[in-house]
Amino acid sequence: MEKISVEYFEEKNYTEMGRSPRDRGVFLEHHQPKDQAFAYHFHPSIEVNFLQGCDMTYSFSGREVLLQRGRLCVFWAAHPHRVIHVRDIGVITNAYVSLSEFLHWPLPSDYVSLLLSGAVLCSRGNTLGDDEMARRWAQEVDNTQLKWQRLHALEIQARLFRMSVDGWDVLLESRNGASKNILGGKAILQFERMLRFVAKHYANPIKINDVAERGGVSPNYAISLFRKMLGRTIKEHITDMRMFHAKMQLSETETKILTIAMDSGFGSLSAFYEAFHNHTGVSPAAFRKSAGRTVGQLDEVETGTEDQRRRLTPAPKAH
Repeated sequence: MEKISVEYFEEKNYTEMGRSPRDRGVFLEHHQPKDQAFAYHFHPSIEVNFLQGCDMTYSFSGREVLLQRGRLCVFWAAHPHRVIHVRDIGVITNAYVSLSEFLHWPLPSDYVSLLLSGAVLCSRGNTLGDDEMARRWAQEVDNTQLKWQRLHALEIQARLFRMSVDGWDVLLESRNGASKNILGGKAILQFERMLRFVAKHYANPIKINDVAERGGVSPNYAISLFRKMLGRTIKEHITDMRMFHAKMQLSETETKILTIAMDSGFGSLSAFYEAFHNHTGVSPAAFRKSAGRTVGQLDEVETGTEDQRRRLTPAPKAH
């Protein structure tokens, strides 16, 4: 059975794949979208999408969103997402804006906070000029010199500001509420580095000190940055990443629950059951069953006693 994964596009890799600007700037991409073209993936850029000739269904960690042709859509791509269905044959033009660049733009705080909380926003109808703007960007995707990056950054900034003034539709509500504090300067780069570290190592037994060290800050300051930017603690964010991975495995593979728990970074089966129930309100087997997957014999052990579950759980490795 093919293993479904959540991929993080590191600076080296996702820049080469056309999904990341440098620390400051933008990156444009233009192509024909296809069903399930990529696994679940995430990166710390603000992603702007504009479809022409087709509609596209995105899945954000299992929550489906329909992006319609002719409507500019924007979201923070740090939340796992992928294309699952494309209706009709058309093209998509993407703009990827680094978080540091985006947070330097003078956009309304409520608009910025809503995006950073995980909401997916789109324009209210086809604003005059969007089709022409997308066609122009499609012709300029290879113009990556500094002057072109600056021009594209100004155009994207102006378009998002117009959206914030005209009003927007929320295609996907955030789960955690809007962030109340927006940071700037060096703190943004430190936060991005810590996000990358967590995204790459969430399946390992990482600690708050490890995350803070990667960002070059103290543990207390790292905790403060995560609270301000995500409205979550570092521990909660790590658990979120592990849960994203586990839920995709449960809904899209027949991998045993014990294996999923270990592969997702939980040190024991009991810890996985507790975290999963806290996040979803149901057990892993019940979640899998609701997704239409077969519940195996080993999965059914959750109906037994805690002692039975512990006997199936390997002892955590010393580290």
